[in-house]
Amino acid sequence: MYNITEIESVHFEITNKCQARCPMCPRRILGGPENPFVEQAEISLDDFKNWFPMEFIARLKNFIMCGNLGDPIVAKDTLKIFEYVKDINPNIELYMHTNGSGRSKDWWEGMAALDVIVTFGIDGLVDTHHLYRIDTDWNKIISNAKIFIQAGGRARWNMLAFKHNEHQIESCRELSKSLGFEVFEVKHTSRFKTEQWRAIDDLGRTVHLLEPTARSLSMIPKIVSAESENKPVINCKAAKNKQIYVAADGNVTACCWIDSKWKAPMDDSRIDYMDKIGVFYNLKNTSLEDIFNRGYFKDIADTWSTCSLKECSRQCGSFDKLGEQFENRS
Repeated sequence: MYNITEIESVHFEITNKCQARCPMCPRRILGGPENPFVEQAEISLDDFKNWFPMEFIARLKNFIMCGNLGDPIVAKDTLKIFEYVKDINPNIELYMHTNGSGRSKDWWEGMAALDVIVTFGIDGLVDTHHLYRIDTDWNKIISNAKIFIQAGGRARWNMLAFKHNEHQIESCRELSKSLGFEVFEVKHTSRFKTEQWRAIDDLGRTVHLLEPTARSLSMIPKIVSAESENKPVINCKAAKNKQIYVAADGNVTACCWIDSKWKAPMDDSRIDYMDKIGVFYNLKNTSLEDIFNRGYFKDIADTWSTCSLKECSRQCGSFDKLGEQFENRS
């Protein structure tokens, strides 16, 4: 697939903790009780220094803080790790994805000073945003974005579209321009498998229902069909971008989609991964170089010519044309 000297990008989940309760995020069950299979984890600056050699960081072209479950603004050492990476590699491009509902003025000004390109997940205006980004504060997010932009920060607005907020897309686009966001992007989630998705509280009571946009709805048959595919042509995005993924618990995989250790043992993609690969490598007990030397990434690539991993088929298979328009993460 690739070797360690060819890696140009790291997708990094500094924490799997988050203050939001998004109904489609697997960190919680439909936005209610916490997922019992997720053990809260956070990577410290000391961990980071131990896991990533300076010469490895110096070769990178970009470094992205996002992940499957958490939000970087919650972690203690987010700013410190960005500073450390920038000190070693002044020309690197730094990125962060966040709900933006937290932190102080000084913190956001510090992000701007480091030239971190920040994508804010803002799913509508004040009257609709909270229906998906439960427990976040729209006014706080907009205030933080203003602080960041006014300090010279480069901001992007990422809007997940649902039936309840799609009528606000153009209003959000215009607001993003007036505030100084440099990019506005709409994504129609591919997580719907039926025409409704429940949002629940901690007792399991339905709070409200989410409904897909027409575009999301039209993709449900294709998504369900893709579930059964196992031998498409794989055009691996991670290989194309020369990227690896590091999860908050220290697990290393080719991408965030095949990071499945936190999933329930009966999850079909986790079972498939264990049947075909059989091991999760973790930086707490195996060095990054050793993970490459043991042929881990080659083992993944070898499945593509026989019977691909389910997640490889779903996310990067030739039948899947969702790449630019659909987003699986919340």
